[in-house]
Amino acid sequence: MEKELSSLVPQIQRSLEDREWLKAYHLASSMLEKYPSNETLRYLLLDALILGGRYDNALDRVREFLGAMPENHRLNLYLLHLLVYHKSFEEALTLGKSLLKESLTSMEKRDVLLHTAFSLHGTGELRKAVRMLNELLDEDPLNTDALETLGKIYFEQGHFEEAERYFLELAEMDPAHPRVHQLLGLLYSEQGKWDEAIMEWEEAMEIAPSDEVLRELGWTLNMAGEKEAAISMLEEALDLNPLNLQARIDLGSVLMDQEKFESAIREWEIAKNQDPENKTIRLFLENAKKAVACSPNTQNLSRPGDSNGSRKRSS
Repeated sequence: MEKELSSLVPQIQRSLEDREWLKAYHLASSMLEKYPSNETLRYLLLDALILGGRYDNALDRVREFLGAMPENHRLNLYLLHLLVYHKSFEEALTLGKSLLKESLTSMEKRDVLLHTAFSLHGTGELRKAVRMLNELLDEDPLNTDALETLGKIYFEQGHFEEAERYFLELAEMDPAHPRVHQLLGLLYSEQGKWDEAIMEWEEAMEIAPSDEVLRELGWTLNMAGEKEAAISMLEEALDLNPLNLQARIDLGSVLMDQEKFESAIREWEIAKNQDPENKTIRLFLENAKKAVACSPNTQNLSRPGDSNGSRKRSS
């Protein structure tokens, strides 16, 4: 047994390191059939499922394993992570509070504090979440997840200066953080600081390019008055992902602003086919067709969302 395990466990670990999650999963699964109580194989199986994005399956297996090992800290940490991912915040909060009463390593405690704070945030207990995140930062001042979450909480509450302070601290600590420039872009956009927002979205594109970042950059350029650049960015976003509904709606809005009515109608017709029940798209189409029928000089239509260009999506 030990010889076989000592040979196959490193193979599974290498597969995980190479991001070959399916190979790792099948190896761990087949070995667990022979050695069903082996803890290492259980952890490797869960790691493979999580790496592969099979979070529902991972949650089911964690619960199964905990049935036999309810006091296992590591399995409970897996459960806590997965509950937060599934937004089961009440259950996650109960579990997190329970774990904090137990004897944990410093690393485990920081992990539990973070995910319990996530759960408090998710249940709307913001003051408690802030206190817990500050407690975590006292122990681990370089915890980027805590800084990010604090910034988000203050942003959501409209405390923009506090949010900016945390986001800038995060950016200084980790300039290549995949989300910090996106968060700053959203923050500056919400305040109408379009030039600052454009710089942050461009930085985000350098670090982690995606159709969503292009969409946000495109809309921000539009709000700054750079219409042609906005159209170019939104078209590029749709080249990357033709199913990005909000990018298509935004493109139609910018085209409408430019009095390119037929092009706007074409984009919104595609959007309507993607989301037939979307009332906002139908309204936009009706207004655009009236504009074509009545006058080439119709007034501009606003983006689905707030009149100030906020990030709310159409529904």
